[in-house]
Amino acid sequence: MALRGTLADFGLPDIFQLVGHQQKTGVLLLKDREIEVRISFVEGNVVKAEQSSRDRSELLGSLLVRGGVITGAQLDAALATQQRTLRRLGDILIEMGVADRPTIKEFARLQTTETIYRLFMWRKGTYEFTAAPVDYDEQSYEPIRAENLLMEGFRMVDEWPSVRKVVPSTRCSFVVLADLPPERGADGAHDDLLAGMHEAFAEESAEVPAPPPRDVGPAERRVFPLVTPARTVQDIIDLSRLGEFETSKALAALVRLGYLRVILPQVEEAKPDEEPLSLRRAWGGVAPVLIRVAVYALVAASIGGLVHLSSRMEGGLLAASAVVVRRAAVQDETGDVARARIERALEVFRLAEGRWPGTLDELVERGLVLERDLRFPYQQPFPYRLVTGPDGAPTPALALPLW
Repeated sequence: MALRGTLADFGLPDIFQLVGHQQKTGVLLLKDREIEVRISFVEGNVVKAEQSSRDRSELLGSLLVRGGVITGAQLDAALATQQRTLRRLGDILIEMGVADRPTIKEFARLQTTETIYRLFMWRKGTYEFTAAPVDYDEQSYEPIRAENLLMEGFRMVDEWPSVRKVVPSTRCSFVVLADLPPERGADGAHDDLLAGMHEAFAEESAEVPAPPPRDVGPAERRVFPLVTPARTVQDIIDLSRLGEFETSKALAALVRLGYLRVILPQVEEAKPDEEPLSLRRAWGGVAPVLIRVAVYALVAASIGGLVHLSSRMEGGLLAASAVVVRRAAVQDETGDVARARIERALEVFRLAEGRWPGTLDELVERGLVLERDLRFPYQQPFPYRLVTGPDGAPTPALALPLW
């Protein structure tokens, strides 16, 4: 089956449905600039997903270390053995006695699903499916139905925005506000009956506090014990083994239910000599421009003097025009420096908050710039607004003011 094209014409869900429905065996190659992802299918089921230039932190060994399964020293020893013997890392770790087969399989599946779920955010790129026999480690990789990945991917795309509103960054941490209620056992209905009888026969004047909400699911109960003041969202993701989306969703639910409170990441404070806008920094950026302009001004003044000898009126007009042009050039050069500073502050805000600010005033509130930075060196503030980028996501647009 020859299948190739662009994701703009034939999206990832369509490809998965086609390969899964026809129970094809082969490799799907997806490319977006320098990133390549190879997804291996066996009879329509996904058995492995590999990404070129994968970050070291996303490798199986690193996942096991961050998940608390093995130590860094144990991983180094296993990698040294792998380099000598060319054996699979999972087999070596099991032989060392530091991990078992179910754990290796669990993390291998997590690595595969996380790689595929990120593909649902792609809006462009190319694809090519090649039908061919696929060799994979059946002991470490468990086939996953393509339909299941599609349903989870669609759910993730739909629910991510609401999760990000509560947990905007993986650098957030949490404060525990209340303990989780006990799980309902097999005799949960009997417990409810006793609670209802107690409430019915209680004195009317007694004030009984309302119990916290009980709609806490398994994911929330798995994540809650991992919350400590020193752990970030990324730390909890690594330890929970649920993946980025499921962990973030569980944390957001616990926040909405009142069990946790979000602590937003603190923006790194500027050093004394790196304030948002100091006279020294402003002069350092503008001084070379002013020196060049001063030299041009001296040359222009000399030429203007010669012209004045021949024609006072004409020379006066030329001199006045030169002054206006020089002032505009200085102001625009200085404005470019100020705009670059605001653009850097916008990027810091996005990294900390997981979004672009709605207005530049939010940069001032977070201490990234000063109020005067929003208009220096102009009288009017820098025009700023969010526009829709080529990928459909909001993109900041910052221009120089009209003067």
